[in-house]
Amino acid sequence: MTAALAALGVVPPPPALAAAQTVVVNGYAFPHGVLEYVADPCPGGVLRAPYAAYRRDDVLGDHAIGLAFGGQSGGMAGVAVWVAEPSTLLDASLATYHPSVSPGFARDGQIVIRLYLDEGPDPLWLEGRYDVSGLGGRHAGDDVADIATDWYWSDDATLADEDRTLAQEADDWGSPGRARIAFELGCRGRDFFFDDLRIRTTTGATTYDFEGVPSQAFISAAPTHHSSDLERGITRLDLVKGQDHYLLADAKTPGDGVWSPGYVPGTATLWARPWGAPDFSPVASGGFGTDTYAQFHVQPDRQTEYQVRTSGDDTFEASTSATLLVTVARQVDARAPATRVRQGQPIRVKGRVAPGDAGVRVTLQRKVGKHWRTVDRARTRANGRFALRVRASNTGRWTVRVAVAAAKGNGASVTPGTRIRVLPRPLPQPQPVPQPVYVPVPVTHVPTDAPKGTVPPSAHHRLTPH
Repeated sequence: MTAALAALGVVPPPPALAAAQTVVVNGYAFPHGVLEYVADPCPGGVLRAPYAAYRRDDVLGDHAIGLAFGGQSGGMAGVAVWVAEPSTLLDASLATYHPSVSPGFARDGQIVIRLYLDEGPDPLWLEGRYDVSGLGGRHAGDDVADIATDWYWSDDATLADEDRTLAQEADDWGSPGRARIAFELGCRGRDFFFDDLRIRTTTGATTYDFEGVPSQAFISAAPTHHSSDLERGITRLDLVKGQDHYLLADAKTPGDGVWSPGYVPGTATLWARPWGAPDFSPVASGGFGTDTYAQFHVQPDRQTEYQVRTSGDDTFEASTSATLLVTVARQVDARAPATRVRQGQPIRVKGRVAPGDAGVRVTLQRKVGKHWRTVDRARTRANGRFALRVRASNTGRWTVRVAVAAAKGNGASVTPGTRIRVLPRPLPQPQPVPQPVYVPVPVTHVPTDAPKGTVPPSAHHRLTPH
């Protein structure tokens, strides 16, 4: 087809690029049917079961997994990968790292390649082997696709072909079935780590990225301030200004085939984002064990979000808990100076809120039946002070309270009801009728026989001031 297009002067399109993907492998939780753990005795040695090891650094990436032999030689182990279409194999390699120095060019292990002709109950395969030696430090890995080996039948004695690569051997057999490539090291008893297992065929490329064991961090607390119960993974907690609380932290793992699922030891850091802050910042750190918590004492003034983050270690990946939202209602100190008033007089309520912000809306509410009705409104002044009042229009028992609106990072608050007794107006008292005041008028007796114009001596005496 390409030649026909060229003859017509048409430039053929470039071949499609092979798809590339990265598969994250959590520790030794190998995907079934794709990767598998392998272990064998070295020539002249005995099979020794190494311990799983983990490493966190930048030598092979964020994490690498490995095997610890503890200096005991004679056995080897590693990882095997299955290749679906071996005749199309272009590249195959495994990056390794040996912390200890290589003792010359002594044999470290081998790469074993099996080409399966039949995968039934009694499988038949061809096997090629390639010795690995002299490894030290970081090794990018040999490209197995370019290695030409002799091929033996599955009896490990009868030679089938000589000096051929896996792709060539598979192509000669008409691409019969899958191939299995095993990377095994450890014959000298040296610990090693591996990462980035790469397989590339004409149809695509896959990198297996070996990471540490995943973990899940938890933030736990009692669901209310007065509760003794513990809620794991809590996401909401309501407090009042001045109340404190304890937050607990730990982590667990789902396991990876080596580590059993369960709680793990580690270090947790409490991160907080107070109201108005752009991001989280660390507050405190603490250690936890398989049966203990890291404890953090908190007493926020305003709404705050908390998270627990574990830093991870050589074995466990870092993780972050769910976010816990802690709301903080304002503390309200309200007082009624008089709890007994007369009808028509004002019922006064004064107080202060904490935190003491100015401009926060407060309302005075009266309970009428089963409902609360607002009877006055105001806003807090400096230091959170406020004053509210309502005129007592009718007699009886009044129940009033103060409600504070949510504002500036604090939740709404309301005080308990306060009872006020409104007494009737006093009856007017009858005023006494004033008695008339009589002033005696002196009467002067004039004898009838006295001459006109004559004033009796006694009268003259009374009218003359002394």
